[in-house]
Amino acid sequence: MTARFGLMVAAGCLALASAACSPGGEPKAEAAKSQAVAPIQVEVYRIEQREQDGVLRASGLVAYKSETLLSFGAPGMIETLLVDDGARVRVGQVLATLRRTTVGADPAESEVVRQTAQQTFDRVSRLHAAGAASQADLDNARLGLERAREIVSIVAPASGVILRRDVERGQMVTTGQVVLQLGEDRTGIIVRAQLSSVDVSQVKVGDTATIAIPGRDARTGKVSQISPKMAANMGSFEVEVRLDDPKDLKSGEVAEVRIAAKPTTGPSRASYLIPAISLIDARADQGMVYVVDQTGKATRRSIQTEGVTDAGVVVTGGLQPGEAIITRGASMVRDGDTVTFRQE
Repeated sequence: MTARFGLMVAAGCLALASAACSPGGEPKAEAAKSQAVAPIQVEVYRIEQREQDGVLRASGLVAYKSETLLSFGAPGMIETLLVDDGARVRVGQVLATLRRTTVGADPAESEVVRQTAQQTFDRVSRLHAAGAASQADLDNARLGLERAREIVSIVAPASGVILRRDVERGQMVTTGQVVLQLGEDRTGIIVRAQLSSVDVSQVKVGDTATIAIPGRDARTGKVSQISPKMAANMGSFEVEVRLDDPKDLKSGEVAEVRIAAKPTTGPSRASYLIPAISLIDARADQGMVYVVDQTGKATRRSIQTEGVTDAGVVVTGGLQPGEAIITRGASMVRDGDTVTFRQE
């Protein structure tokens, strides 16, 4: 029995040795090893030097300078609605009326309240015309008159176009609920664009601009206003461009703005635009990206940023023209990994 057991052990050892030396064993091990270190497939963006021709580019939206929200000063039911989206209106035109639901139970008392409010409004109107009452006083008197009336109206405060209608006839509305939105002709049509702090420092009120709108001829204009404060949720500054010929333009159209800016004096800093998706970490004016070298190795690198525009993140340090940074697939990469990629 001992001899038989010895023979069985010897046969097992011979089988294991044969399997290890068989032609199929080595390719399987090599395949497993190759699969374990297969490069990660990603997409990259190649850094390009920003144009130095003094022309700044930004995306923007066409809008009326004043887009006024109109509402009733009392709750009630919409009795008439005399305009629709796109309608042109003139100053003083009645746009909608409302039947109040809180006039009062005593008709005689309600009439006294209405007469008093009318007298107050008439008196304040005369004082305002003579310069003895402020616009706020007149607005308060008008609001008091509206609240005292059984039927109140919305009157166009300026000539323009109705951009939006939010209610229907017969609908119940609350005090201050938006009924209509009016684009006022008197303030004109502008384009609002966003610029980084690097770019906005080169722009001055009066700089000329070219505006390209899909499906329309190119327009010209001038920078009319620059926001003194950075937009907290965007990290950029709003710039308004007033169009020389706004005819037929619609509020909300997308525009590309090219501003002929005057470069600031002193040493210039190179800056680049990169896709926001390439940031794997961002804090204040710092960020982190993966840079891919010529061998395909991905390396984490700290960069300096300065604001976000519609076109991407403005980078002021840490990158050089020609370098490739990972955009899509960065979440699957670790420092030192080998990657394969196709350029965006």
